[in-house]
Amino acid sequence: MGATDGVTREAESESDGTKNALPYVGAILTALVAAIHLFHPEHGIIGLASALTANPTALVFDPRPLAFVLSGTALFVGLSLSRNAPNRRPYYAAGVLIAATYVVGYFAWHFTGHGGFLPGREPLFHGLTPVENVASHLTGDAWAAASKLAEVGMALTVGLLYRRA
Repeated sequence: MGATDGVTREAESESDGTKNALPYVGAILTALVAAIHLFHPEHGIIGLASALTANPTALVFDPRPLAFVLSGTALFVGLSLSRNAPNRRPYYAAGVLIAATYVVGYFAWHFTGHGGFLPGREPLFHGLTPVENVASHLTGDAWAAASKLAEVGMALTVGLLYRRA
């Protein structure tokens, strides 16, 4: 056995290690994104409970609490069901779709002045341009920044898993 055989086997071993770790990274990121949304200080479970007890019709003007709780729950359920699924591709596809929806939804919400596209809602830009509004929110809100990083990481990781499956 030559020196190149050892190097080739070592490289293959590292590649296998990365392939074996990818599902765990995807699961951790998925659980993190779900938890971020379920326990969001304003729009998670507590926010939904407050909205439902105070004025349920308020969810028409700000659907985020309902969307955060339903989608976060869906991620945890999908993660649990996918564990022993013979075909994980549908779960991976759903995960990528949910993560992409979070990212697109965040930018749509802030580019339109906090949901200015919804009926009965006036756009609120805080005296900033739409781009400045998004930048201000991402840099001024650690929860939002962590959320976007986790969502993009989840989408990329789960997307790789989908391609590999």
